Amino acid sequence: MPRWKLPLCRDQSALPHPKTKFGIERPRWKQRGRFAFGRQALEPADRGHALMYALQIAVMKGRGGILSAVTHYARMFEAVGVRSATLYRGPAPEIVRASGALIEAPASLTSPLFAFSPKRGSVRRAILDTGDGATPDIAIVHSDLALGALKRLFPRVRTAAICHSDKLKRKNRADLIITLNAAQTAAAHASLPNVRSAQIGNPYVAPPPAALPAGDRPRLNFVARFIDTKQPLALINAIARLPSPPALRFVGAGELEMQMREALAKASLEAEFPGWIAAPFSQFHDQDVLVLPSLWEGLPYLLQESLDHGVPIIASDNPGNSAALADGAYGALFPVGDDAALAATIAAALSNLDALKAKAENGRAALRARYGADAFWRALSEELQQVSEPSHV
Repeated sequence: MPRWKLPLCRDQSALPHPKTKFGIERPRWKQRGRFAFGRQALEPADRGHALMYALQIAVMKGRGGILSAVTHYARMFEAVGVRSATLYRGPAPEIVRASGALIEAPASLTSPLFAFSPKRGSVRRAILDTGDGATPDIAIVHSDLALGALKRLFPRVRTAAICHSDKLKRKNRADLIITLNAAQTAAAHASLPNVRSAQIGNPYVAPPPAALPAGDRPRLNFVARFIDTKQPLALINAIARLPSPPALRFVGAGELEMQMREALAKASLEAEFPGWIAAPFSQFHDQDVLVLPSLWEGLPYLLQESLDHGVPIIASDNPGNSAALADGAYGALFPVGDDAALAATIAAALSNLDALKAKAENGRAALRARYGADAFWRALSEELQQVSEPSHV
């Protein structure tokens, strides 16, 4: 059995299932000096009783979907009994640290000159020390520029590069490309036919949310950065078309805020601007509707979290939103950039909000079945097992 072979299932019948802090049952992972993985046993060999070891790599400048993905992957690894650590450089390191082991990445990690950096040895030692001397079995790469450094540090590690954008050029060094929607999958097959790619999305691992409190009237919510890609002005333009505008709230901040306020004033509309809210759905009620008119998305955690809370959704039909909402099965979609269509979709939704809520409930049931810890780990494991040998630099 190759030491990199990944498990498809675990024999848990004789083992207790203690709760993790995420409210997910996690199996006991040690049994008589070897891993209990049912049909396939991963032999510890020279690794003693250490867990399988997964490493995440993320180097970024601002908050966003990558930070969410890092935390959900860490929770997923913990839930299925896989040791993990994150080599990280970016904002809010305390969020990453709260989800698992954090190793500070040097600024040179994404540089082609990292091979000659004096910090190369200390980074490798920190990764080994975090794994109790073990080298990583798999690596989840959120930052393509770090692939070269990773391959030099650990040539035998299996790498999976995540498509947090539609840029694919630098993913040619990965063993597996994880795409988030159908458009990315088609692009990966066309531009990198020699690299395995699979549309398995991102894991969604979170404690079950509390029920939403009662609200007195419908309210539309925009939750995102105030930038052109997210299209907050499109929502204002659409609301201005309605004869009876609903309550409106913009959660976030960004460069377009002044223009948004001016557009609201010009249309004689009012809206709340509470700024960023760390856990926005904690301040939603059962009459709230989420609206995401963005030009582009990969597979937005915002929509997944909205479904998990049972919040009905109106979104543009870009590939990422369409994937998250199963082409309209879990929410209302309208054509990207069409303000008139958005206005009509809002009017239809508010006239029968219970129907849109029912779609969200269907999405809630499907979310964890596809992207929950066990389901996602199974899908990831199966894809990585298809990689016969890791690529080398």
